[in-house]
Formats: sequence, C-alpha cells, structure tokens
Amino acid sequence: MPVGPKRLLPYIAGFYALLFLFTTFTLLYEFVIPHGGIVITDPVFTTTITVPTTTADPITGPIGTGTTTEPVVTTTDPGLVYPGEVPAALLGGTVLGTYENENVLITLYQIRASNSDVYVADVVTTDGSQILAALAFNTFGGTNIVQTVSTMAEDHDAIFAINSDYASHYDYGYVIRNGMILRTSASYRDCVVLNADGTVAFHTEEETPLQSIVDDGAWQLWSFGPVIVRDGVSVASVNDGLARDAVNNPRSGFGAVSANHFMFVTVDGRTDASHGADIEEFADIMLLVGCTQAYNFDGGGSATMWFDGAVVNNPSEGTERKVGDCVYIRR
Repeated sequence: MPVGPKRLLPYIAGFYALLFLFTTFTLLYEFVIPHGGIVITDPVFTTTITVPTTTADPITGPIGTGTTTEPVVTTTDPGLVYPGEVPAALLGGTVLGTYENENVLITLYQIRASNSDVYVADVVTTDGSQILAALAFNTFGGTNIVQTVSTMAEDHDAIFAINSDYASHYDYGYVIRNGMILRTSASYRDCVVLNADGTVAFHTEEETPLQSIVDDGAWQLWSFGPVIVRDGVSVASVNDGLARDAVNNPRSGFGAVSANHFMFVTVDGRTDASHGADIEEFADIMLLVGCTQAYNFDGGGSATMWFDGAVVNNPSEGTERKVGDCVYIRR
C-alpha cells in the first residue's frame, strides 16, 4: 500500500530536526565549545622556615649563663627597595594603585602619550618566578580554549594581570610557561625570554635551539613580537612587513628596566579619546618609562590590563575579548 504524503510528514520533520541538531552541534563544537588541549597545573612554591637555635658553650654552659655578656645586634630586613629613580614620565602621571608583599612591589600609573591613555605597571620582584602565566581553563592548545583576563586573574588569586601573546592562536612558535615547555616548533619570529633569575633575552627562534634557551634558565617564553627596544635603543619599524605595526592600535607589551625590574604597558586605542600607537610610537613609550628591553604582546581588542579586581584600561571592543593566556602576579 503506497504511503500518503501526510504519513511521510513526521519522517520528513524528524529528518530535518536531526539535521538541524547535528548542524548546530557541529558549529558549536567547531566555534564555541572548548575541547582538546593539554591541562596544565600551576607551579607549586615551597617556603623554607629557619628556626634560630641556642648553643651551649663548653665552659660557661648555655649562652647567657656565663659571667660575661656580648651585645646582641639585631637587623631588620627592609624588604624590596625600589631600584634607582622612578622615571619622570611616571611621576607626572596618576597613581591608580599600589601593592607590596615580601616578593613584589607594584605601582600602577596612568599617563598620556601618543594621544592615548597609557597604563603602566611598574613591577619590582625578588626573582623572575614571581611573574606567572595563566592559561584559559588551565589548558594549552585545543579549540575554543579562551577566557577573559579577568576570569584567569580571579581564578589564580592575582593582584595584577595583562594579556600576553595568545600562544594557542598559532600552531607554531616556542612556548614556555612557568618553566614548562609546551611547544617546541620554531617560528620565523623573535621570542622574548624571562629567565628565573629575572634577566631578559631575545632569540630568533629559527636560529636558536630551544634546549639552549631552557639551559639558560627560561621561566617564561613569549612568541609574538616584534622586539621593539634592545639595549636601550628602539629597533621598531613601521616598515617591518607586518601591517598591524604601521597602524595606530591598542597595544600591550612587556619591558625590562633591569634584572627583576619590569614594566607592563597597555595603550588604549580606536576611540576618539585614545588613538592608539603604531609600533614605533609604542617603542618610544617603552623608552619613556625606562625600559632597556621591550617586546610587543598581542594587541587590538585583546589589549587588557587588570588590577586588584577590575580592568583598568578601556578595551577597544567595549568589553574584554576572550584570549588564550595572560601574565599575572599572585597576591
């Protein structure tokens, strides 16, 4: 008996419903649902506590019981001391916040440069390991593994955070985070390395074996670029072949004044109030705040600086863009 058109309707509707669900899931899986990647654990730091002990003198007995006494000299550890003088450009700006513990000093400034609002975190640390990296969902690689800088900062009990190189956006380029090697394929780019002793170095990836970088004590390695200040001189050029570098854009970057003295900088852009900076102007800003070495991070809508619970700059898209990673400093 032939099946009438009306009897076929439920089957046709069911087919299209399944097709819709399959297509929807495929699109969500491809562009929205996080999946894949390598889960990374946060570094664990141990603290050694030294307890003073009393020793006995073989003649007079325990210290303090003899007939003679020696003056006791006590010293107080002053903690971290700011090295040198604060750059004049920062002294002329507005202090947005400060933070201090036994391992880090942070002063956050807002200044004007290149017709833009510029946010500068002046950071002094005991060593390079105080500068930490967070990954979206604690995962490297994969698909759709992105979070806002705010979310990553809050999840890691940070006091300060800034977007970095969005390493998962690329399929190549060295990646080291918190001392862990996450990708070994070289890119055509120059990377910047923060060593555990607080020194900073640049390397051309295609010419430098990753193992030699690791052997030098690499703690963080970021691969985006370009290098914009080297040994106190601007090496940035709007004619470097990267179209984004010749355009006024929001920008984020990392700079070193000296070992364990760093500047993290975010420039607002793409608004009437802030034009943004091309790569040469960005290098000039890094020199203005005292950097002897400086490196360009991911910018545009990704440029985000966060401090003590709030985004301090004005992301160009009106809200935070979700990214793959950030740099942060723990409370």
